[in-house]
Amino acid sequence: MWLETFGLNYTTIGFFGLLHLPYSLKFLWAPLLDHVPLPYLKRYLGQRRSWLCVTQATAIFGLLAMSFLDPIENLKTFVTCGFLVTFSAASQHILLLAYQMESLTPENWGIGEGMSVFAYRMAILTGGAGALYLASFLSWPEVYLLLSSLMLVGFIAVLIIKEPESFSSFHNHHLVNWTEWLTFAFIGPFKNFMSQKGWLAILVFMLLYRLPENLLAMMQTLFLLDLGFTYVEISSVAKVFGLGASILGSIVGGYAIRLYGYKKTLLWATITHGLSCILFLLQQKMGSNLSFLYCTIGIEHFFSGVALTAFFSYQLTCCSLQFAATQLALLTSIASLSHTLTAPLSGALIDEFGWTPYLVVVILASIPGILCVKYIPYNRP
Repeated sequence: MWLETFGLNYTTIGFFGLLHLPYSLKFLWAPLLDHVPLPYLKRYLGQRRSWLCVTQATAIFGLLAMSFLDPIENLKTFVTCGFLVTFSAASQHILLLAYQMESLTPENWGIGEGMSVFAYRMAILTGGAGALYLASFLSWPEVYLLLSSLMLVGFIAVLIIKEPESFSSFHNHHLVNWTEWLTFAFIGPFKNFMSQKGWLAILVFMLLYRLPENLLAMMQTLFLLDLGFTYVEISSVAKVFGLGASILGSIVGGYAIRLYGYKKTLLWATITHGLSCILFLLQQKMGSNLSFLYCTIGIEHFFSGVALTAFFSYQLTCCSLQFAATQLALLTSIASLSHTLTAPLSGALIDEFGWTPYLVVVILASIPGILCVKYIPYNRP
């Protein structure tokens, strides 16, 4: 939205989506966060909290620096700061997943995951609707400055929480040989994952299942702007109302898994979400009709919430507890790769062919996910 005010085309804006690349590569340094202690800080905070404090601080610094930069005049520095933010955020994702699994008992993992999704949606509300609302009477640099100050809440939370008593099986084994260390930390998680039947199908599924949502992610707001909706209308409907629909969908998705199992829920979630995207084509015909926008956003976000809960929950069944942090980093990295690669593609499609062909592609993008569900393994009770 900030870049659009400078008159940049959608292709250029789409390429800024490549800043999310760390999310797709975080499995490469996940073992370091698991097993490398930070001097001094670990003594007082522990392994998990010390790394969380560092990544929080670097994210704050990156956002703060972006608020003082002009994206056009200082493009390289702006991109570097943006990369620092996403690198820090991707690292936090690894650490928080590990903390969740190590601090909670297995019977409470589902509750933890539910809280995770809820907090994720609240963050989208703050950084999405909140940012759009603020941008209606503040400059974008001022908005980024406020967002960086909100990061202090997370920093304080990290200082309050307790460090897990044992943060990885590696430390229980007391490996001291460098060869053993490298084998266990860097090779062990992937060797263990590849030992399960259907591991390749799982990775392909992670890449393709959320294609429609990933294609919509960066461009949905710009689409609504082109239709003539205001910042405040987009904030109220697409961000606030859409958030409620997503949370409701997440709850329904959780119950659907309990009643019908993972595969049926995953299948019907992606079918219904793909069909719900047809509403965006109808919205284009209706123009800036606010009543119909509530219908479009409500239905699409609801089925997106169902699919998201089923997708995240299925990831947990694919990982070994012994290597949970790195294996979850691998799966979420593959899933993020889809988002990263589709951002430039979305902008190029819109610039070249317009909104209608792009929306048709979004609808058809649900087909690979539907086909993948048939081949993924599921052997857990």
